[in-house]
Amino acid sequence: MTDNRVYKNAVLDDLELQAGLKSINPKFGDFVIRVAGEAWDLPLIDQKTKALMAIAIDVVNQNHKGPGNPFAAHLDMAFKQGAAYEEIEELLLFMCVYAGFNKVASCFGTLNKIFEQSSVELRNAAMISAIKKADYAIRDQNGTAVFYVLLWKRKSITLDLFDDYWRNVHGPVCARLPGQHQYWQFHLANNQGDLWPTIEGIEYDLPPEDQFDGIAELTFETEVDRQTWFKSAAILMDDERNIFSKAIGYITNSGNSQTYIDSIPTGAPNGNLNVIKFHVMVKKSDAVSVEAFRRYMTDSFAPAVVQSDSVVKFRLHLLEEVDNSRPDAPGVSHYEAPEKQYQAAFEIAFANPLEMETFFASKEYAIAVQDQAKYVQQILPFPERTAYTFVYESKITLAGQCSSKVADLIMKVGATNQLKDDIVSLMNGTQNQQNGKSGLGHYLQGVQHFGITVYDMPKSLEFYLEVLGGKVAIGGDGFYGEALHNLLFQKEEVEAIEKGIDPKALGVANIRDGSDMALDVRFISFGNTVVEIIHFRDAKLTLAAPNAFEKIPSSVGYTNAPHLSFYVKDDVDIDVFAKELEDECQRRGLTEVVVNRIVRANSAEEMKKLAPKFAKTDFTDDFEGWALFYCKGPNGEQLEFNQVTRKAKENFTRAETEYNQANGTNYWFLNSQKPKSNTQGLYATYSIPVNAPLETVWDVLLDKMQNPQPYIPHVVEEFKILERYNNGILRKIRTPRMQMKEKVTVDEQAKKVIFTLVDHPLFTGELSNQVTLPANHNSGSLPIVTYTIDLQPTNDKALEQEEAEWFIKAAQPEAIAQAVHHLKNIIENQVNQESNTMILAHSQTFVGTKSEIVKRMFQAGESMNVENFIKFYTDDAHYQFSNFPVAYGPQGIRDSSVDFLATVAKVYHHIKNMWEVGDTVICEMDVTYIRHDGKVFTLPCCDTIVFKGDKVQELRIYMNIDPVFVFDNNETQSKPASSSGSLTKTLEKMYAALHAENWDEFMTFFTPNLLYKIGANDPVIGPEACRDLLSHIYKTLKLTTHNTRGMWEIGNTIILEMDANYIHKVDKRFVQVPCTDIYRFDGDKIYEWRVYPDASQTGVRI
Repeated sequence: MTDNRVYKNAVLDDLELQAGLKSINPKFGDFVIRVAGEAWDLPLIDQKTKALMAIAIDVVNQNHKGPGNPFAAHLDMAFKQGAAYEEIEELLLFMCVYAGFNKVASCFGTLNKIFEQSSVELRNAAMISAIKKADYAIRDQNGTAVFYVLLWKRKSITLDLFDDYWRNVHGPVCARLPGQHQYWQFHLANNQGDLWPTIEGIEYDLPPEDQFDGIAELTFETEVDRQTWFKSAAILMDDERNIFSKAIGYITNSGNSQTYIDSIPTGAPNGNLNVIKFHVMVKKSDAVSVEAFRRYMTDSFAPAVVQSDSVVKFRLHLLEEVDNSRPDAPGVSHYEAPEKQYQAAFEIAFANPLEMETFFASKEYAIAVQDQAKYVQQILPFPERTAYTFVYESKITLAGQCSSKVADLIMKVGATNQLKDDIVSLMNGTQNQQNGKSGLGHYLQGVQHFGITVYDMPKSLEFYLEVLGGKVAIGGDGFYGEALHNLLFQKEEVEAIEKGIDPKALGVANIRDGSDMALDVRFISFGNTVVEIIHFRDAKLTLAAPNAFEKIPSSVGYTNAPHLSFYVKDDVDIDVFAKELEDECQRRGLTEVVVNRIVRANSAEEMKKLAPKFAKTDFTDDFEGWALFYCKGPNGEQLEFNQVTRKAKENFTRAETEYNQANGTNYWFLNSQKPKSNTQGLYATYSIPVNAPLETVWDVLLDKMQNPQPYIPHVVEEFKILERYNNGILRKIRTPRMQMKEKVTVDEQAKKVIFTLVDHPLFTGELSNQVTLPANHNSGSLPIVTYTIDLQPTNDKALEQEEAEWFIKAAQPEAIAQAVHHLKNIIENQVNQESNTMILAHSQTFVGTKSEIVKRMFQAGESMNVENFIKFYTDDAHYQFSNFPVAYGPQGIRDSSVDFLATVAKVYHHIKNMWEVGDTVICEMDVTYIRHDGKVFTLPCCDTIVFKGDKVQELRIYMNIDPVFVFDNNETQSKPASSSGSLTKTLEKMYAALHAENWDEFMTFFTPNLLYKIGANDPVIGPEACRDLLSHIYKTLKLTTHNTRGMWEIGNTIILEMDANYIHKVDKRFVQVPCTDIYRFDGDKIYEWRVYPDASQTGVRI
């Protein structure tokens, strides 16, 4: 039956209503008409908002003589869409301004009547609305392999005793076995066939001997983890006989256990979840194959079920055949006859019984089961009584640590001390076995800098900046203060006081108030680490003054004597470098810099005459490849210069990888070679852990070989497979910046793909992608992706050619790291999408042709070539980028890109989620912008892309792009407003009036409806209220000055970062308030002023 009715727009198709609306209030009438005409059909306006709009129209339309006022119906609709009574009440009060109090008063009566009559329905709707606020299905995505165990209790024990022992004794033992990602216990009631609607030809009953009492579900991130758990599970066999008579274990292969939807906030329950939940066992029909049955469950049943709003959770398992070769435990059967085995199971939940019945009566359920009898022989729903979690996100839970009952007691009492690391460690026995203390490495991300106190600051700066080539990161002169003094010297000062001696005798520099000494400091970057040089001097003298304390011996023989070591590039002759270093410093007058020789000398003069043999290089075993020399710095500080190659470098790289794995960091040990000639090769390598199963990573590397377009952050203009071999392919690839032919070889055992250049005019060699597990991996270890470039030029001039530029840049540390991160993001996003993907309808998919077009469009944008980018748009395209003006059509996009390209040198898209719904693609991602000045910004973003055919008709980019266009010199390169600069001048005039407390002039800078808000305090409205609040503050504090740290004028907004300086009128002390103010202008008047202060020292109550 076809519905041929033509629906009218209740506002646009009623001219009388439009005239009535405008007669009540022209502005409001125009607003309602535009809402109905322009906004009503937009997909981003939810149904609750539309219902509230309809109520507003009803209120002002009470005099309309049409077919009737639908106010009551719209109220009911708003409640059903989740609107709260308070929201509607607030809307009606607001409508008094436009419709008058008399009209609104009668509406309140109707509102109260409907609310009282429908209170039960409203409570249910509120509960459903609350439970459906979010979809948490993604939290199960990493549990790719599952062990799903049906459990029968022993007949000799009660159900209560079974429950208590399983959750309080057996569960915590199981939780301590390695490899688990999640471990749930589901305590069930027996199957009752009358709970489920029946379909002819399907069985719903179960004989008593087949009724089980619980399900243990364990998930694992990889098959390796599952096997690790199986090998460790023998300890459980002895305990099974205490409570189980039968335990039937099913497994699911990777990807065959999937949570389609989960709106239940608690993913790690410990008891009752207050929802209606079933675990449903499904046996396939003998008339269909396993493959056909699985297609029905995944392609027909699951997509239809999850379309229902009544379903709050749906998780599906496609079960493998039971391994009956698994031996029985004493008194516990592990055998299940083939005819009694299940081929699928699903978990389904509803907010309450009413929602469950609504689901069974729904069209979604009817669609789900319309062909069910063809594929299904038996459906057996087991109601869930309680659920408990013992491992979650690969960590043992509180219930896993100390039993479900103890966990419940801790939570009810609020005993937060029981959650502290020391108690958890004590209870779990995870303290360091050598000293009883736990390590803190997981808090760190490496060494940030090494510091040294210098005697002569100018000489030190010349040496470290000019001779060694360091770059100042930050620095300053003349620091002092009470807090700084105590931070640096408290231990020594307390020791001096206790001994009754002058603190200076222990090296305490008095920098308390700036009257005695002051501190100068520079942090100097050398790329992979930072050296801090500090200098204490008489506060009245300059930077050039000597250090306030004399030198101490710097020989490494002294306890606590530090030394700094600098990393020399691999191909440098270390003896030649040592000689050049000493000679250069002597020429500069830095005479303290003298390099030790490796031959004995008895005098400084004899040292000079010795052969230039400075470095020790003849190390063996693990130190093979280690070389170093020692010298003094310009202040006598001890310096070392070393090279790390061959075996030594392998050991450092291994340790670095282990550190990264243990602490979640991403450091790498790259070659950083000084070119000797243009024939030197290009070599770089980078490794990173990837949060995905090893098999998935390997599949992606294989796909990258034959389908490179999605993996290369550039537009692929040509790709062709020329030949295929049994272990690889010969391929040709071309982008705007490079072209090459490669023989690609697959090493299945090493999980490595090798790309060897063929007939390239400039280079020979290879690139490779590899995935491995850490050498000492455990169940929680992530696979590591490694990308290596190892190329040699074919001649002396090769690196000078334009075609070599891409290869040279690709071998840079930043570039290779970026390429590997790009691949990592693709792999992890793919895992996320596979876990989240669910087909909601035949017209709705999550990945498809249009999604691929969007990816290619992003790649075109990353080429920074506007002409490539605009090819994806229709002639009448609507392009809205953040807060920039809308651009129309390819020419408009081209024109609007001028300022963007002048600021941004490179852009990369890191897609997190992508959905395709009809002609619309929605993309959630992080976007990285690299400015021409080298600064990098990664910003969250969500795009909606509407297609017309195979081209984009509408693109809306929702993000805050402002940080990219704010510069350190307080200027913005975003397109300035016509009044750029004038607002700043207005603000300066306002502050002049404020400092003078000229309140009459002060109030002229604001609109009548000014909103003024300080921190978390309630806002005040209007210039007079703002004046009164400031006057109240100024009774205690006298504003003297404000020190501007930064000011940005962006469009109609000014952001001011400053320190506001006050004198406290009571105790006369100086008070400084760091704050950020935001001013928004309407023309040249401020209509909104928000202050975000640190007012902790003011003592003022607002």
